[in-house]
Amino acid sequence: MAGGRYAYPYGPSPTDESLKLRNSKGLNRPCLWLFSQAKYATEYKATGKWKPPEQCSELIKDPSIERFGWIRENPDIYFKWKPRTVRNGLIFMVAIPGALLYFLKKMEQRRDVQQGKPPRPLI
Repeated sequence: MAGGRYAYPYGPSPTDESLKLRNSKGLNRPCLWLFSQAKYATEYKATGKWKPPEQCSELIKDPSIERFGWIRENPDIYFKWKPRTVRNGLIFMVAIPGALLYFLKKMEQRRDVQQGKPPRPLI
């Protein structure tokens, strides 16, 4: 990966990857909304060339947002088991559901006792 201001140190450039995918599937179609924008329509009439889809937007892509999106789409490449990920996993997959189960079951048992029924087992 090349260095520089807009290099993607966490993987390939998302733009390059999407262009490779588009070219490999033969999706060299023009922007569908090209003629609805007068600027692009007149440019097409003048040059006779389609603009590629990544140039059909007036917005400038922020490389940091693109990099964040690429990392979010490919978590399996850069995921590592660290103390923080283990802690978060235990909290969100064991502690919170376990606490909810415990308190809801206790509430159910209290309601059973108030209604004169024998309390149901915890699990």
